[in-house]
Amino acid sequence: MYKNIHSERRVAGSISYDDLAHHFETSRVVEPVSTRVTASASLYARGSYWIEPLRPSLDLTGCALEYLDSEKVISSHSPNLFVGLLLEGEHTGFVDGKRVVANRIGVPTFFAAGDQIEASSIQSAGQVCKMTGFHVGADLIAQLAEEAKLPGYDRIVEAFRTGFIWQELDDRPMLRAHLMQMADNPYNGILGRLYAESHALAALVEIASISRQERSPFPSLTRTHRERVEHATALLNEGLANPPSVPEIARIVGMNETGLRRSFKALYGMTIMEYLRERRLEVARALLRERNMSVSEIAYRIGFNNPANFATAYRRRFGCSPSQDFNDSK
Repeated sequence: MYKNIHSERRVAGSISYDDLAHHFETSRVVEPVSTRVTASASLYARGSYWIEPLRPSLDLTGCALEYLDSEKVISSHSPNLFVGLLLEGEHTGFVDGKRVVANRIGVPTFFAAGDQIEASSIQSAGQVCKMTGFHVGADLIAQLAEEAKLPGYDRIVEAFRTGFIWQELDDRPMLRAHLMQMADNPYNGILGRLYAESHALAALVEIASISRQERSPFPSLTRTHRERVEHATALLNEGLANPPSVPEIARIVGMNETGLRRSFKALYGMTIMEYLRERRLEVARALLRERNMSVSEIAYRIGFNNPANFATAYRRRFGCSPSQDFNDSK
C-alpha cells in the first residue's frame, strides 16, 4: 500500500496481472494465486488505478475498476497509514489473515500497519470498486507528531506499534468532506497537487482531533483476545447453517459475551451477526457459480429457512438475484 515513490504511477484501460505487478514494483509481490491463471498477462480489471506523490511519504491514491477475473491477488506492503473513502461498489480482502471489508459507500476508513504485512485482495468478475484516499508513511506521521505538537498525533504514532488496525470512522463529516474534495479535485498539475496535499494534511489533523476526543478511537486487541476471536470465527465458519449461539461461543472460547462482541467488532469492523450474514452470502455466491445445487438448496445449505428471504438478502448484498448469478454462470 505505501512505498515512497518519486513519480506518478497510473494504470488505465484493460489491466493485466503484469500491469498490476509493475505498478506495485517487485518489492510488493503481486501475483494471482490460482493455478487456473497460467499467464501473467491475463486480464485483472478494466478501469484505472493510480498513485500520485504529493510530498515525501505522502501519496494520493485511488481506483475506478471493474474486475474481469475472480482470482485472489497477494501483495506485500511496508508500514503505512491509509485513509480512504469508498465511492462505489465494494472491496474485500485479508490482511495478515484478518478479513477487511469496505462496502459502506461514503464512510471514511482508517488503516494502519506498523510492520511489513501480507495482504490479499478478493474480487469477483463483474464487481466494481471506486475509491479515493491517501497513504502516509510512518516517518511523516512521526515528523508531524514531533514538529506540529498537535494533541492526538501521539495516538496515531501508537497505532503503528500495534501491528494492524482497520476501522470505519462513522459520523465524521469534516473527514469525509476532505476526502470528497480530493476526489473532485478541480485543478491539474502543481496546483492540483497542492490542493490535494492541503486536504490530505487537513484530514490528518481531523484524525488527530478524533483520537484526542475519543478514549480509544483505534481499538487494538491483546494477542490472547485476538486468538479467542479467531477461534470464535472458526466456530462460525464451521457451522454456517446452524452456528452456536453467541453465549455458547463465548463459553467455548473463554470470554464473557460482552467482551466477545466488543473484541469481534474491533478485529473485523462488524458485529458477529453481520459477519455471519456476509459469510453466508459469500459462500452462497460461490455455490451458485458452481451450479451443482438449485437456488433453494443453496439457501437451506447456508442457513436460510426461507428461499425468498435468501433472495432478498442476496439482492441487497450483490445487486442481483441469486437466480441471475446462477444463470449468468452458465
